[in-house]
Amino acid sequence: MYILNSSNNELEEVQETTFFEHDLKERQHIEEWIRKSPEILGEDLLIIAHEYDKFEVNERLDLLAVDKEGNLVIIEVKRDTTGGNVDFQALKYASYCVRLSPHDILEIFEEYLNVHAPTLNAKDELVEFLEVEAEEEVNNVLNTNQRIIIVGREIDKRILSVCTWLYENRIDIKCITIKPYKLGDQVIIDADPIIPPYKLEDYYINKKAVTRDRQITVDNDISKFLQEVANFVNINTEYTAKYGGKRKYFKGHSLLGRKLNFVFSYKKDDTGSIFIESHKKEGTDLIQYIAENYLEELRKTLNCEVELTIGSKNTDWYRLIAKVNFTENQTFEDRLKQYTDTFVQYYQFIKEKLR
Repeated sequence: MYILNSSNNELEEVQETTFFEHDLKERQHIEEWIRKSPEILGEDLLIIAHEYDKFEVNERLDLLAVDKEGNLVIIEVKRDTTGGNVDFQALKYASYCVRLSPHDILEIFEEYLNVHAPTLNAKDELVEFLEVEAEEEVNNVLNTNQRIIIVGREIDKRILSVCTWLYENRIDIKCITIKPYKLGDQVIIDADPIIPPYKLEDYYINKKAVTRDRQITVDNDISKFLQEVANFVNINTEYTAKYGGKRKYFKGHSLLGRKLNFVFSYKKDDTGSIFIESHKKEGTDLIQYIAENYLEELRKTLNCEVELTIGSKNTDWYRLIAKVNFTENQTFEDRLKQYTDTFVQYYQFIKEKLR
């Protein structure tokens, strides 16, 4: 890691240090950083337990989280070098979590919130984080799979070997180094994914997950179609999205820094839909503004039906839905082109109106 000395236009190396040197502990410091800012691990996670020890065996799980797909994420933290058995430890905890029901997970999360955020409601937090409208939908997606993240200042070579093998055999596992650097009187923390390789992570994990999950929850054609849509969006537009392979829809990232997102949905009954949605006031106000002022113009631009809907169970949820209708004899490629063309037009239209 380097810092730019602008006065002489040279890079000056920032020296790596150790947690020991700065008296930074595993449980009191590193785990707390991750608990409070899980995004340091490179993804959206909801921490639901810290130092959890209620299994039948006398063992303690460092951190337990839920990801955006509803998977349970076991996070094992080591302050320095991970040692040679942390992989087996993490696998044990993953096996313990397999049979946790949605009710069990809710109890674990409630216990965690009672300590760290007693004013929050566990059900409401899960509904909002998983971006569903009701508790019943949470139950459908929660803990369909388990993942592992191993964190340490150095990852032991033996651990890297085992984790690489697990990853190549479709066990969703990450190894992330978290290192301290000294800059004057300050300590800078840098997190870096080792497994899977950073540049391949999104694409490779998506493809593996889709292959595995198709056999369980999603029709092959639907999964393939939505994966191709996600690939197109990420490669050909400024917008970004990730398809996890478990549902008949997926949500993109926030739109233009506002509290609203695009959602992509596809069904095999000759229909698909693309819509912007939000349940936050800033986002719903924008959706209402567009619907009230530009609805007919949007319909003409997209050459399809567009309607404003409000959630049936959660009336704070607003959607502006463009319905993409296909014909029975359309090929997969023709459907994909029609769908992605519609998105590009929709995206450009919203960008222009919100500008």
